[in-house]
Amino acid sequence: MGLFDKKKKERAQAESAADNITLEDNDLADADIQSRRFYVLVEGITTMLGGSGNIIIGNLSGSLKKDDAVYIYQAGETPVSSKITALEKQEEGKSIIADEAENTKVSLQMQLPEGFTLRKFAVITNVAPQDGVDPKVPIENPALAGIVTGMPIYSKDNGFHATVAYWVSHARFITPIKIDKDAIINKDGVASLPNKTKVGFYMLKSTVKLNGTPEDKDSMVLPLFTDWEALKKWEGLKKDGEKIHTQVISFQGVYSMLKSGNVYAGIAINPFSTVPCTLPIPYLDTITGTPGYQNEFGGGEQSGNIHEEKVPAGKQILLGVPKDCEESTAIRDILNNYGKEHDEIQSISFLTKVEEDTKIVRHLVVLEFPEQYTTEEMKPHMEAIYQEIKPVAHEINQIEYAIKGRIQAIDSIVLQHQDKMVVYSK
Repeated sequence: MGLFDKKKKERAQAESAADNITLEDNDLADADIQSRRFYVLVEGITTMLGGSGNIIIGNLSGSLKKDDAVYIYQAGETPVSSKITALEKQEEGKSIIADEAENTKVSLQMQLPEGFTLRKFAVITNVAPQDGVDPKVPIENPALAGIVTGMPIYSKDNGFHATVAYWVSHARFITPIKIDKDAIINKDGVASLPNKTKVGFYMLKSTVKLNGTPEDKDSMVLPLFTDWEALKKWEGLKKDGEKIHTQVISFQGVYSMLKSGNVYAGIAINPFSTVPCTLPIPYLDTITGTPGYQNEFGGGEQSGNIHEEKVPAGKQILLGVPKDCEESTAIRDILNNYGKEHDEIQSISFLTKVEEDTKIVRHLVVLEFPEQYTTEEMKPHMEAIYQEIKPVAHEINQIEYAIKGRIQAIDSIVLQHQDKMVVYSK
């Protein structure tokens, strides 16, 4: 899938040092959102008579006005800014010049940056891009929020689905959670969960039977939201005087959670918006199985910087406690939170591994699963943990895995230093 063809270095530079999964403890009424937001999903672009400019044709969701400042999102590219200089809208089957429009087909005139080529399925919106992920700033996914509005119109267009796949796989979603302990707010206003907090996720019943759902079961989906404005539309979620606890989770974390159990049949993106988007697990499997996705995000324990440690015969390795530093502290917190959120994981240990001959230093994560777990069932967890650790792994950026019970030497070291190496245990 060509849309995924970005260099891994470029992706790494765009990553924030924030955790991949962040707890938010917000009141919906106090969310920092725009009072008016809109999305135009580009359908085509034509040249004006005389070649003096371009007319951009698209489908508008929300309300826009002439002279609005906008941002243009295209898969695989850095967003660019522009301004709407002229506007036509469809009204009662006719195209009329207007100063504003709402939920209709529109034709826009805009000054595009020099050298910029606008493509079909680009998203034009007044929602600004985010520079990385800041736990204190509400999450936004403007391109994904815009692209999913086209599902009823372009559901048979392969190019549309390729664009959906790109934005879904790069998303950081908001999902409401239930917790049995109050969140702890630090001095920076960032919320975290106390040790051994139980976390529960919501589920919704799909109105249609999704592919892959057994005949005797309902299709239950995990509700995911692109922004707080979309979450606000879930009437009845919030009770008087209650705060909504949410978790910010990447697509990779979502996919791992879905694949590690048999509770959910898929995901529902912005399920209470005018155009909800429900994607079954086979659709998500198609996304993660593409060469482009595998190249950018990795596909399991044998891809990229991830593989299960085998300790080749005759090769000398040194195992030790990771040094005390900001990076190691952040990784320990991520691993601890991941363990608490996944009941099937029984323990997680964190070590440093050094190859004596090459002096290469790597992080080594030791996972413990129930005996009946297969390697295929473990792979999604390895990938999800890697995606969470990756943004904070700067000094050491190679990560390996071992499974408790498979390598006696590693198990012995962990046992000797369990107070420093075991970061999570049931």
